[in-house]
Amino acid sequence: MSNHSDGYPGAPGSAGSFGHDASSSGATLQAAAEMLAAEPYITVTLERIAAIVHVPIENLEKWFPTMHELGAAVLDYERECMRRTQREAARRTGDPIERLLYVFRSIGDDLANDVVVRAGVRLADESRQHFPERRLDPFAVWRDFVFRQLDEAKNKGLLHDRVNLDETVWLIVAAGMGTKDLLASRNAWTEAPARLEAMLNTILRLVRRETSVELRDA
Repeated sequence: MSNHSDGYPGAPGSAGSFGHDASSSGATLQAAAEMLAAEPYITVTLERIAAIVHVPIENLEKWFPTMHELGAAVLDYERECMRRTQREAARRTGDPIERLLYVFRSIGDDLANDVVVRAGVRLADESRQHFPERRLDPFAVWRDFVFRQLDEAKNKGLLHDRVNLDETVWLIVAAGMGTKDLLASRNAWTEAPARLEAMLNTILRLVRRETSVELRDA
């Protein structure tokens, strides 16, 4: 992943990999993410995190003076992971369908393996209440990304002429977010890569031309 500019260890230079030194801000972010991925934001406090990482609250507040700043760091991390994945997809292939598949597989891998990403996804869902200044809309972000890929695919003749892009995009994003919510409710994150890829493949098979790229078996 690309190096992050926010200055805390463990930012997306190496997603999910933090130092073992409990006195680092990276360890703090990791401990906070473990809570934020499983609990509502409002229930997590700096005092609880300080107790888990065994540092005085005064030290923790030097890295993250408030829970809001710590939550913002988690959101920044998750956002950079998404951007990195999109950049890598664009670098790997000029085929928009393969690009879409790569991004969904990669996001599934991140959800399965990186608790900070999972925490960021959950925080994004709560952001209208707790981070209104960010004006986050996860559905709109995914809708815009998927639409760009399918619009390019249709222009390249990879989709059937009668495909309704808006309806197809809505279906893919709604199914993806529903899959994410189901995995969260079951704590079945290890299934995320396979589930997201299978969901996307199923929908793409309904709209793509036979001459399009061969999709991986779900």
